[in-house]
This record gives sequence, C-alpha cells and structure tokens, in this order.
Amino acid sequence: MKLQNLIRAIFLVALPLATCNIGSAASLQGQVTAIANGDSFTLVSQKLPVKIRLLAVAVPEGSQAYSSVARQHLSDLILNKFVVVRYSALEQFLVGQVLMGDTDIGAQMIRDGVAWYDKSEERMLTETERKVYQLSMDAARNEHRGLWQDAAPVAPWDYHKAQLAATKLPEVAPTIQAALPVKRRAAGLSSEDLMGGVIKPGAMLDRPDIRPISANGSPGTWTTFEPADRHFSILAPSDAVRITFPVLDEEGKSVSMNYVMGKSGSSLYFLLWGTAPNLNGTDASASAQALAAMLDGINHGAARAGISVSATPGRLVKLKGYSGRQYALSAGPATGTVRILSKQIGTDRELFLMCVLNGPDNTSSGDEFLNSFQIH
Repeated sequence: MKLQNLIRAIFLVALPLATCNIGSAASLQGQVTAIANGDSFTLVSQKLPVKIRLLAVAVPEGSQAYSSVARQHLSDLILNKFVVVRYSALEQFLVGQVLMGDTDIGAQMIRDGVAWYDKSEERMLTETERKVYQLSMDAARNEHRGLWQDAAPVAPWDYHKAQLAATKLPEVAPTIQAALPVKRRAAGLSSEDLMGGVIKPGAMLDRPDIRPISANGSPGTWTTFEPADRHFSILAPSDAVRITFPVLDEEGKSVSMNYVMGKSGSSLYFLLWGTAPNLNGTDASASAQALAAMLDGINHGAARAGISVSATPGRLVKLKGYSGRQYALSAGPATGTVRILSKQIGTDRELFLMCVLNGPDNTSSGDEFLNSFQIH
C-alpha cells in the first residue's frame, strides 16, 4: 500500500493516546459528557473529547433485550461526573478501567446484571481484577439480576455469530470480506454495515494488538528495542508498547502495520516503520509525503480541540544508505521533532519515521531517542 496511507492510519489510531498521554501516566481523568451505549462514552480531558470503552465489559447489542437498560444504567452511574480511566489499549477510542472514587464502573455494570464479563480482554486485568469481574457476574447470575432474569440470555459474541451466519456479502469484494473483523458495536449487521467505512485504503480492519516491549519495563527507564523480525534497533522508554494492527491496502488485502510508542516525563516517543511499492518515489518525495500523511492524521483529530500541528523543514539526514529529512513540529505550547529515513529496495521503499512530542514547558530535543536509531 502507499506509505502515506500507512502513516495517516497509524497517527489516526495513535492520536487519542498521544493527546491524553502528555502530562499523565497510563491514566487520564475528566468529566463524562455523553453516553454512546452501555459500554462506551465520551469524556472531556484537557479540553479534548476522548471516546472511552469499558475494558472486559460486554453489553447487549442495540437490537438485543436490555441494551437500552445497560445504556441508561451507565448514564445513571457516570454521566456529568468526573472519572479516572486507567487505559490499557487503544482502538478508535481508549479502552480501560473506569473508576469513580473507589468504584470500578465495569465491575459494577457486571454486578448489576447489565453486562457480561468479556474474558477475551482478561489479559489486561490483574489476577485480582479477573476474580472480581468473574465473581460479579456469578453473583448477578445467581441473583437473577437484569439480563439474568432471562433463562438463557444471549451474549453479544454469540449474537454476532448468528447474525454473521445469516449475512452474505456481495461477491464483488471477496478479499475485503475475508479481511473483515466481527464488529461488536453495530445494532444489527447487514452487508452495508459490514462494508461501510472499511473500503478505503489505509482503513483499520481490526483492533490493535498491544504488547509491552520489555517484560520488566518501568517509568523513567530506557531499554533497547530490537525486534527479532526486523533489522533495526532504537533506545526507547522501557514501558513503551509495540502496537500492530491490520489495514486495507489498494488491492483490498490486509497488511500488518507496526509502531512503538512510549512516554518519558512529558514527552511521547513514536517509531513507525513499513514497506510499500515505491511508485516512482525518491528519498525526498518519500519524506515529504510521509510528513504530510502524519500531519493529516494528527490534525484530523486535533482539530476538534482547536489545535493545529505544523512542521518546519530542517536538515537532511543519512544513515547507511537511507536518506531523509528532519522537521520541527509546533502545536501551540507543545513542540516536537520528526526524523524520516527511507531507501528504495528493489521495487519497494522501506521507511522509518521517528517522532518526539513534548508537552508544554518541555524543551527536550529527543536526541537520546533519535540518535540511538541504528540499522543493522
């Protein structure tokens, strides 16, 4: 696929976490302003609206019984109130535990019988939290609370299997049909529902897979990230994560995309990489297109907060046959640096984009990150 589509897709996904991460650890807080359904809502944090989904919580779909009850119950619990979100993953929105005082809202929804414990996400919970969620569901079931008043309530994942079995996609797009994930949020599933929003190249096809780069990562420490399946290394925050997700390419195929994201102090560090057909590109044009795609991805979401990110070209950079340019970023009180390197390999072009985003009052150059990048 085109590299610019790759980069735009990555920064569209990364933006919610990036904007909330400046000045915070793995959490954010804000006032809940809108309820979408029984497991997702919008809060305003640092004047930016952020979409949140409850971790390991599954509620009835729109056309299922108790769907409206679950939505109303979540509204009763948190609407117009201040909550803390301990996020563990990101999709088009942040996924995490939502706390209001000492109350875990996800566990409360399960305990009150308006949601299931979704074990597909239990790896992001501690062992104690898993027990709490499981015991909450067992208690609701034993007491016949909410949806457990039905003799055999249908979990949303079983509901989707039944819906998909009855749905046939048009044969004109067999490759796209094979790549599509099961959608959890639709009220009902039709061919239009399944294909809507995923046809364009660069569209994300499934939720990201997020894994720590170090088993012993901790805030304030650094480690060398050197993936076994690649030929580069870089010094990164030890508690950074590697994020992989599939996107659609120009041929309707699923392509895996990768990036690393971590935080140290009030600075965020990104490294993304990819390979795509060169399409008559040059080192200079690849850098310019990559930067434009990055800014497009960031500004697409940042515009909601009245923020505009711009870049000023800096010096040319070279490393072991790879060439590109460095740019200075400006976003009001925030600053940053982007360094882009690429090289034509046969008919393809391999590209690396490194980015440092600094919070207000932080003038770090990011050199410890940028200059540590090595190609082997």
